[in-house]
Amino acid sequence: MHTATFEINIPGNPLAGRINLEDIEMGMDADTGVKARASRDSMTLTVRVAANDAADAANWLRKMGLI
Repeated sequence: MHTATFEINIPGNPLAGRINLEDIEMGMDADTGVKARASRDSMTLTVRVAANDAADAANWLRKMGLI
C-alpha cells in the first residue's frame, strides 16, 4: 500500500504545535473515514494516510486550518 505524507511546518503554523495528535487521528476518522497516523517533532507535524485517501485527508487538514 502506498502512503501519502503531509508535513506541516510548526514554526509557520503554530496550531500544528498545539493540536492534540489524537484529535487529528480520531477527527479525521470520524469525519471522513480516513485512518491517519500523526506524529510531531519540534519542527514538523507529520500526518500519514493511505495514498488513495490523500484528497480527503488534505480537505480535512485544510478545514482544520493546518494546511
